[in-house]
Amino acid sequence: MDAATVRSWYGTFVDAVSALTGSPDGDGGADAALERSGAAYAKLTDAVAEAMARPGSLPAEAARGEAGRDGLAAAEVVANAAVLMFGGIDTTEGLITNAALHLLSDPALARAVRDDRELLPAVIEESLRTEPPAAVVDRYAVRDADLGGAPVRAGDLVRVSITAANRDPAVFADPDRFDPHRADAGEHLAFAHGPHFCFGATLARLEARAALGAVLDRFPGVRLDPGRPARPVGLVFRKPDRLDVRWDAPSARPRR
Repeated sequence: MDAATVRSWYGTFVDAVSALTGSPDGDGGADAALERSGAAYAKLTDAVAEAMARPGSLPAEAARGEAGRDGLAAAEVVANAAVLMFGGIDTTEGLITNAALHLLSDPALARAVRDDRELLPAVIEESLRTEPPAAVVDRYAVRDADLGGAPVRAGDLVRVSITAANRDPAVFADPDRFDPHRADAGEHLAFAHGPHFCFGATLARLEARAALGAVLDRFPGVRLDPGRPARPVGLVFRKPDRLDVRWDAPSARPRR
């Protein structure tokens, strides 16, 4: 299965999640997005089934289980494959793009990081706090509860804003300001918390460091294109649609 095909399936999943989150009661756009997503999910199911039939493949091993543990059902393997797409594609892209936007928006900071790469992890953490690539997550209550004085009934949709939590003034001083020197930036919830903490968080951070370091290394004087401003967009998944930059071309050597 080629990457472009898998990416096209994933794109329909993102569209469906965004449509449902933006229109929880459903509308024509959401219905169409759900139909496309369902068709893509069926294709993903077929692809996973083929992989499960190959001994030694990751889906086959997940279904087989290990000593003392039952394997996953086919539907569970498919669901996990879909979840891995969200963690390994859009959110990682958003992390890298948002961090690049924050870094290059401050030329002095970009120069400082170019000279001292030990500053890069702090930039990444503060970018995650200020503009998490997954802005909201949806959960469904499993039992009746009282949340801040609001009654929640079993089965109710509970929408959690990670962005709002990361800008809680009771936790972060001057929360709307991007400050890579913020000592408590790592207290953000961009990777969630508790049993739902993102198990790919370490890999995502490594990818961001590698990508941003490569940009600084390969493009001398890289900076944002002032004629094409960018900003994060999206309700669920947030990142700029594109990031236009300029850089300094190396001086041509004189001919002899």
